[in-house]
Amino acid sequence: MLNRRLIRIKVFQALYAYLQDEVPSLNKSKSYLKNSVSGIENNFITVLLFPIELTHFLRSQMNPAENKYLPSEEDKRVYANLSFPEVYERLVRHDEIANFMKKPAHRWQDHPGVLRSVVNGIRKSELMEGYLSTDNPNKAEQEKGFVQLYKYIIESNDDFSQEMEEINMLWEDERIPVRNAVQQFTKSVLAEKSTKSNRNNTEESDWLYAEELLEKTIRHYDTFVDLIDISAPKWDKERIAKTDMVLMTMALTELVHFPYIPIKVSLNEYLELAKDYSTPQSSKFINGVLDKLVKQLKAENKLVKKGRGMVG
Repeated sequence: MLNRRLIRIKVFQALYAYLQDEVPSLNKSKSYLKNSVSGIENNFITVLLFPIELTHFLRSQMNPAENKYLPSEEDKRVYANLSFPEVYERLVRHDEIANFMKKPAHRWQDHPGVLRSVVNGIRKSELMEGYLSTDNPNKAEQEKGFVQLYKYIIESNDDFSQEMEEINMLWEDERIPVRNAVQQFTKSVLAEKSTKSNRNNTEESDWLYAEELLEKTIRHYDTFVDLIDISAPKWDKERIAKTDMVLMTMALTELVHFPYIPIKVSLNEYLELAKDYSTPQSSKFINGVLDKLVKQLKAENKLVKKGRGMVG
């Protein structure tokens, strides 16, 4: 179910903890990883469904036409725009989202105070101001407004953040990658593109990929550290940031031992992780080292990819 980037983040965290442990244990790291992957998956589903449940709540509980007072034109416009007529039905009919809704990780309808707070907050949000002030937004405008909701709730609404922190103590560390994954997935659904190619189909396949990446990185860690040391003669390996070393060894593991993942995908993913989790200059350093090693491994026929478009 998960975006591969989220799984890589969880493996990175588990591997970093493993290397910091005075008595490293693979079984302990695998147990941590499994719980961590399950937790970020629940966060993904919980965030993904929130705007959908918010729209349902608005339609069922906050319809200005059903209130006793005379609604203003602004009230009517806000309600109409946040009802997302061109978006809502398409999302709830989507097979994968419909399955999530049958067994949600968190029932937002049980927290009407949070939902009402978010609606009120949206009305004051500069991010949503342009969309809410649009009369009869078209399909493209509604899609853009819906995706913007994720940015608002994750970055600007305190009640939503507090609820997420109570659900999962790691929320603060996971919120940006979760937001990015949810926005990417929602855009794919709305564009009617397949969401299967970049996502695993089952929890089992999520876990198998995560477990294999962790185990193979640990098994080949020393070998790849030595390879990196030789390829970066100006940098003593003890001076290379631990996060950079972990990310580079994971990248090399994926490049060499995961033949069905394209080279460009692996390189791009770990450079993006470096931007989020390491120093400002790390992505440039990592890019230089990995680029050199990819050329070397290709020349030595140690980088063999299978399938069309795998090498690049």
